[in-house]
Amino acid sequence: MRDDDRELPGLVRELVTLSRRFRSHADRLHPDLSFVDYSLLSEMAERNGARAGDLVGLYNLNKSTISRQVAALQQAGLVVREADPDNPRGQLLRPSDRGRELLALADGRMRREVDARTEDWSPDEVSTLRALLARYNAAPSAVTGES
Repeated sequence: MRDDDRELPGLVRELVTLSRRFRSHADRLHPDLSFVDYSLLSEMAERNGARAGDLVGLYNLNKSTISRQVAALQQAGLVVREADPDNPRGQLLRPSDRGRELLALADGRMRREVDARTEDWSPDEVSTLRALLARYNAAPSAVTGES
């Protein structure tokens, strides 16, 4: 048993709590955006466009699930399809103007939430948490081998 094994149950509890809290707040960020909508739009915006296959791999979901989610976002006017400049047969998915507007509102609310929870933290503490979460999220899964 490693010395830090006693800390792992507590770390798992904190990660589950963080996940639940983030999902709960994300679902309340905007009435027209679910957590899944927010996640997909965020990823498309961050990448300046994404292919459906990119989203399949990133979220480890099957094509039909992503296809349904993207179709719903497109039908709601939150996503547009554009020709992929790197692949003439491919399409990039991007947030529409309305999608970017809702995403900006939701991001602002999320930032205010995080700011309120960390307002008495030093900049170094915030930076350390960000760096540790980035490191954790970049590590491969022991279950799937993927990040």
